Amino acid sequence: MRDEGRPLAQTLAGAALGLGLGLGILGLGFVVSRLALPDNVVVAMTSTASPSPSPKPSPTAKASAAAPTAAATPTPTPAPTAAPAKTADPMTVAAYSGQGLRLAAITIPAGYTFTSPIAGKVSISLYQWADGQIKTGLTDQPSYPYIFVQSAAQQIKLRPGIVDKDITLLVKDGDTIDAGAPLFKTLTAGASSWATFYDGAVAAQVVVSAVDLASNQAIDPVPLFKR
Repeated sequence: MRDEGRPLAQTLAGAALGLGLGLGILGLGFVVSRLALPDNVVVAMTSTASPSPSPKPSPTAKASAAAPTAAATPTPTPAPTAAPAKTADPMTVAAYSGQGLRLAAITIPAGYTFTSPIAGKVSISLYQWADGQIKTGLTDQPSYPYIFVQSAAQQIKLRPGIVDKDITLLVKDGDTIDAGAPLFKTLTAGASSWATFYDGAVAAQVVVSAVDLASNQAIDPVPLFKR
């Protein structure tokens, strides 16, 4: 019995010794592996790192700031246009007398349109000068017109220069006109027929007389033409 128990005890002791050596070798191998491997590998082996979240892209900035709106240039207020100066009427009127009449001697330039100071009906008579006398009906002599304008209250008689030479008529015998209507236009600065018929010193282009119809008396014509 003693001889059989010794081998068993020896076997168990050998087995224990072999187990201890094996465990020692394993522990030594573990220590060596810990020393030999890099830290990051160890960390990777011991824990799984959570992936870092990708940074959120920042809001894209506008490529360029909006250009500031240029302030609208105020439109300058135009200065009020001054009314054109009224051209002075070149007509001049002077009191004159002759042949027992109160007259108006009117001076106007060539190219002037003469207008009637009153409304009324127009009558035209043509006269000529021949053999030192005033005549009518002559066709071979220059004709001087007498232009009458008669209203309900008065009549005016205008004596310009030679028709179709010094003046051109703008009305016809028998016309009815308003005040301000054109009667004739001067072509030259030729004198009134009064210069030929009565007084050669007269230089005015028109000589005018006027009659008050209610009294049938001559009246001063100058106020009719004063402006």
